[in-house]
Amino acid sequence: MDCFDAIVVGSGPAATFAAVGLHGRRVLMLDVGFDASRSDGLRGNLYDLKQAHDDLFEPLIGNQFESLHNLHQPPISLKLKSPYMSYIVRDARRLTPVAGDAFGGVVSLARGGLANAWGAGVFRYTERDLAGFPIMAADLAPCFDEVTTRMGVSGVNGDDLEPYFERDEQLQPPIRLSSIFGDMLQRYERSKNVFRQARVAIGRSRLAVLTEPRHGRTPYEYDNLEFFRPHDPGIYTPAYTVSELIASGAVEYRSRRLVTRYSERSDGVEVEALNLDSGEMETSRARALCIGAGALNTTRIVLASNGDHDTRLPLLDNPMACIPLLDVTRIGTALQTRDTSLAQLNIVAEDEDGRLAQGSLYGTTGPLRSDFLFELPLSARDNRVWARYVAPATAFLMLFYARDPDPLSGVRLRTSGELDVRLAPEPPHAVENTLIRLFRRIGFLSHRAMIQRPPMGSALHFAGTLPMSAQPSRYQTDRDGLLAGTARVHIVDGACLSRLPAKNATLTIMANALRIGRRVAATLA
Repeated sequence: MDCFDAIVVGSGPAATFAAVGLHGRRVLMLDVGFDASRSDGLRGNLYDLKQAHDDLFEPLIGNQFESLHNLHQPPISLKLKSPYMSYIVRDARRLTPVAGDAFGGVVSLARGGLANAWGAGVFRYTERDLAGFPIMAADLAPCFDEVTTRMGVSGVNGDDLEPYFERDEQLQPPIRLSSIFGDMLQRYERSKNVFRQARVAIGRSRLAVLTEPRHGRTPYEYDNLEFFRPHDPGIYTPAYTVSELIASGAVEYRSRRLVTRYSERSDGVEVEALNLDSGEMETSRARALCIGAGALNTTRIVLASNGDHDTRLPLLDNPMACIPLLDVTRIGTALQTRDTSLAQLNIVAEDEDGRLAQGSLYGTTGPLRSDFLFELPLSARDNRVWARYVAPATAFLMLFYARDPDPLSGVRLRTSGELDVRLAPEPPHAVENTLIRLFRRIGFLSHRAMIQRPPMGSALHFAGTLPMSAQPSRYQTDRDGLLAGTARVHIVDGACLSRLPAKNATLTIMANALRIGRRVAATLA
């Protein structure tokens, strides 16, 4: 049997950058790798489509009614409703089933993973964020630099968020602010002392979004079509880097392979995968294995490989609160059509115990008006009126909280093959009252009764099932992702995070996977 230096499982953020770190080694990447059936999507501007298209049923509803599959449970990521983006969750429920009460999460088998639908927010974990990890910020620093250079990240240094997000010398200019967020930032600057006293800071978003050309990709176009166009060149997805790795010969990529288990031998690792075309099981062999299938699917592979249907492993995801904010002076104004549905501002709030919450501020131009009909506590008729007159005056603060392991949350592999997922609900936080009060001071109104709390799992930031530890025990990993009890199996995705700060973990997961990939490559020399 042919033996590779390393096998990488998956093609999401972690697997992709683990493969980058393995540069110079003979690498096999096993991936289901579903991709968009159509790569073009819509063109122009969301608000000009009626003039450019006679029939919008396919792009907005879908010939298979794809956009209606979540009416019973509207996804927090509206991208997952778009027909052109349905490939992201294609066959995931059938091939990698997940069960759980009030669980709002999904998994992906697409090339690039759930990062095809991410909000593109990128934040470096600081020393404070890494408390309890067996690694330090200095271990990740050079990897952060390489990842941001490859992706292209827009934002600013020197604002009030730099102490939380760290300085990044690789930044492109920030994305353009719409008028509502430009006004919000100006009002914040005038009331900054009040916000500082409350330990709240607002600043420009840091996004994996191009505002200048880079590596053959064009800048973001402000056309509100990121929900309806797969692989927008202005927004980074790991699928771009996977294509580069394949084209350069850095990896051998085998798609439509669903990895189910591995077995370790004295001189290597054998990996079993289901060929989705033939229905046959295939075995591949390597000197080392890097699993980056996404925390839930990585956990499934590890438990299945151990034949373990009893152990419940810890599971983390960021609890969320969505706070609508209304600027009454904008009611009835024209909606900006050259805009973005991406987060334009970020906010960090610290409570009395020193715990941080991180939030992203979004506008209302990207989603369709119909997306709001089921999200507001009014009648359908009143919601339509809101969508027309009040949407230009509305912003949404999506607030994320940190999560530590708790005994009520975890994941277990059932004998049926389903992952049994439990995530304990998060109680309301007092910081929400503080934020509502502060935003009211600068002219943005809200109320606690208007806060929405998506089901646990809706953040899609799954982590912590196989956590890093300085002294790892069973189902834990060391600082280099090596799974305890193995000599060649490395966990490179969010499963190995020790805890989950409030910041989106994707950039840190990429940097850590790159670091682990390099360490594995060194052992294979």
